[in-house]
Amino acid sequence: MNQAQKTVVIVGGVAGGMSAATRLRRHDESMRIIVLEKSGSVSFANCGLPYYLGGVIEERDSLLLQTPESLA
Repeated sequence: MNQAQKTVVIVGGVAGGMSAATRLRRHDESMRIIVLEKSGSVSFANCGLPYYLGGVIEERDSLLLQTPESLA
């Protein structure tokens, strides 16, 4: 029996969306997972935002943990 590949679409990246995608991947490695994120930042370290605003972290890009390309 040939089963079609399962596809899941997640609307919203960052913490919630990426957590859902990670859990789905652990559950089924062959699943096709599509994450739609309007901002383009699929993994953003929100906890580091106060340090960026306070000047401790100088580059905003330091808060970007993953890119769409690195997840592909």
